Formats: sequence, C-alpha cells, structure tokens
Amino acid sequence: MTDLPLDDPVRARMRGIRCDIDQGLEDVSASARNMVDWKHYVKTYPWACLGTAAALGFLIVPKRSATFSADLDNPAELVEAGHLVVHSRPAAGRGWVDSLVATVVSVALREGTAYVGRTAGRLLEMTNPPGTNDHDSNSTS
Repeated sequence: MTDLPLDDPVRARMRGIRCDIDQGLEDVSASARNMVDWKHYVKTYPWACLGTAAALGFLIVPKRSATFSADLDNPAELVEAGHLVVHSRPAAGRGWVDSLVATVVSVALREGTAYVGRTAGRLLEMTNPPGTNDHDSNSTS
C-alpha cells in the first residue's frame, strides 16, 4: 500500500484541530472555574458586592417585634374570661429609606442577571465560534 500525497496535509490539519480543541477546552474550564469563584467577583466588582451584602443583611434581619400597652388594671381577669382583644396600630407606610433600599436591591438584581446572561453568552460563543457547525468536519478545503 502506498501513501497518498494528501495524507500528510490531512493528518497535519487533524493534529492542529485536536490542539485547538484541547486549548478551547482548557479556556472553557478556566472560565467556568472563574465564574463560580466568589473571590473573583469581590475583586472585580467590590462596590456591587458591598451593596448586595448590605441589601441581603437588611432583608435577613427580622423586623422589630410589635409592642402594645394595655390600659387595664387587671388584664388577667379578661384573659380568663376570654374577652381580651388586642387591637394593633395600623402599620405605617414605607419610609424613604425602605424605598431606597428596595430600589437599590432591584437594580442590583437586574444588573446581576444581565451580567450572568452576558457571561453565559460569551461562554457559548467561545464553545461554538461563528461560522462553524456540525457539517464542517465533512467538507474539504
């Protein structure tokens, strides 16, 4: 069996494609590791992380318990008789600080979602560059 003169260029091209695939896989895995590393985001976006942490802390902390005062001489008698009724004060409207925090959290969530979408789009573009599809491996140059 004799080797055809086209075998060497084809093998060299296949070797080059394998090297490109290996490099692309390393780039994708490094990017994926970088995406799940929280330290990367703190270094890259310190103010956004600080704002997010403050907003989460504000949302996690429970509200103050409501207290009430009774104008009764002996409320135990009413409790025993089953006639004790507690009327709470109407809740006050949201203050300007609550509105500001809600706005900041809303903007932070929207921007975070947009950032994740952009990053995912870039990652998908890297895995499938434009102009390539499954049929390119069957074509000859």
